[in-house]
Amino acid sequence: MEQRRSFHWDVLLIVGLVVFILVIDTTTIEVSISALVNDLNTDASGIQTIITIYTLVKAAFMLIGAKLQDFIGRKRTFMAGAAMYGVGAFTAAISQNAAMFLAGWSILEGIGTVLMLPATVTFITGTYEGKERAFAFGVWGGIAAVGSMVGLIFGGYLTTFYTWRWVFVLELGVLLIIFALHRMLKETRPTASWKSFDLGGALLSVLGLIALVFGLLMIKEPAEWAIVPFFITGGIILLFGFYFWERRQIRKAKGILVDVTIVPERSFLAGNVVAIGQKLITAGFLFILPLFYEMVTGASAYETGVAILPMSLAIFVFSILGARFASWFEPKYVLLGGIALTGAGLAGLRDVFSLTTTAHDIIPGSLLFGIGLGIVLSQVTNLTLSSIRSERQTDASGIYNTTRQLGSSLGTAIIGIVLILGFAQGLLAGRSSPLPPDRAQWSSLINDAAVNQGMEWAFVAMILVVIGMFIAALFIRKTGKIV
Repeated sequence: MEQRRSFHWDVLLIVGLVVFILVIDTTTIEVSISALVNDLNTDASGIQTIITIYTLVKAAFMLIGAKLQDFIGRKRTFMAGAAMYGVGAFTAAISQNAAMFLAGWSILEGIGTVLMLPATVTFITGTYEGKERAFAFGVWGGIAAVGSMVGLIFGGYLTTFYTWRWVFVLELGVLLIIFALHRMLKETRPTASWKSFDLGGALLSVLGLIALVFGLLMIKEPAEWAIVPFFITGGIILLFGFYFWERRQIRKAKGILVDVTIVPERSFLAGNVVAIGQKLITAGFLFILPLFYEMVTGASAYETGVAILPMSLAIFVFSILGARFASWFEPKYVLLGGIALTGAGLAGLRDVFSLTTTAHDIIPGSLLFGIGLGIVLSQVTNLTLSSIRSERQTDASGIYNTTRQLGSSLGTAIIGIVLILGFAQGLLAGRSSPLPPDRAQWSSLINDAAVNQGMEWAFVAMILVVIGMFIAALFIRKTGKIV
């Protein structure tokens, strides 16, 4: 009982508020594209470009955002990010055109995110130990997942009945609460001087991540497939160059951007693979399910959010209960069980989609998926970061959040293109003409076979990712029950 009374709810409250607004912000934009097109006097391609730039900023600068904690302190980095994010949210809320929205949302909010998000992880690792840390990371992961799901309801409701601008206004309100509570956060002393900043490593990492993420995002555009291999290959080469550059800097006792020697550590590497897979299937699921509801059944963004609410609640509840499970059983086995349940839920959803599918048909599989995903979220972050010593947590946090961002990019890109290919295969299989339909004909040619084939292929792809997650999790070392 004494441990429970001494739990630092203040830190978890602030961290939770930040994670919640970050994910709701992104999800709201994803369900508000048509409204943004009308209000900002642009087209869908323009909004997709804005979303792409936002993704690139987060992926490319996450390592730098984490490293700044060593130069100016954890709390200062976090608060600077909150201030920049607030300016970005205000700019986005009053945007009159696409350029203004890009500056506020993609650039300013993106930079604010990379300063705040790694700090949320190191605040947890620096504040909690043992069972408390497992519980805190369970809440952290649950809020992140549920925020993205609830964003479909919350953002969809505001967009449908009011305006998407209110989301940014409410975010500003939450940021004011964070600033009012900031004294609860403890500062850490800088551990490095600006003279030791690794400019070469920063350039290699930024250019490599930009090329890789841009290439992954272009997978969704068949017209750009010719250049995709060059971006992806170039990004991988630059990132390998970054890895060896950092090792060289370490050998020469010079300043580094991130300690890459922690990457091969078995549990850390395996945990990052699991995290990439978790973000991939979450992003892929959130991409194809709203697409099915809105394009096939004609549901609004708000109705789509309501339909997946049971799954959202399951994720949140079991992300918290997972910490309790880890006190009864070996956390590695809890994680493996969660991955297995996630795969079972996806398998249950594979064949239920057609022109006549209703929300009731999806609930059993989506609930099982939500339970499994919640359990995974309760364990993966703690198991991954706890394998690294406390003095290297800043580096671990930067790498972990970067790989999670890559997972999100992979999810929307790969699962999206698999869906399109499966849909086209099912559509063309039922046509007497071997020629593909024109763009204007697609909507009139939607049929049960095409819908079922497209969704089945997408879910099979996600199931294969889950199998990879399960194999990777087998390499995580046992830690013993968390007490």
